[in-house]
Amino acid sequence: MNFHHVSRYALIASAILAIGLSSPPAFAAGQPASRAPLAAAAAATVITKTYSVIVNADGTLAVGPAGASSNNFGGNYGYFEVIFPSDVSKCVYTATLGDASPTFPALGFISVTLRSGNPNGVFVRTADTNGTANDHAFHLHVQC
Repeated sequence: MNFHHVSRYALIASAILAIGLSSPPAFAAGQPASRAPLAAAAAATVITKTYSVIVNADGTLAVGPAGASSNNFGGNYGYFEVIFPSDVSKCVYTATLGDASPTFPALGFISVTLRSGNPNGVFVRTADTNGTANDHAFHLHVQC
């Protein structure tokens, strides 16, 4: 390495020390330095909403937020829709069989998906343990 290169490196090192970059920036304890700026920026822009409902086997809403509604399409076919007061099309849906009373629900299956044609809605299907469509009360949680 010649004197010219040494001088250039010495100038760069002096400049770094002068502007205070000789040590890494301080981050919260346990937070990786490589993610801290991104996490802080993401936290500032994330909007979270949560909805939870309990729907009776007949499709009526037992518990839910203002503006929510539910419907059973009738005929003991296990087809329901739940409509929320805002768009839930980019949310996560979690459902389980169960009702509002302190009793054990019948065993069975439940599936959920976005309601076709309505971004505020979730389509729910319930079935017995044989997979036969059947009306069951359920709990639905939506997290955005």
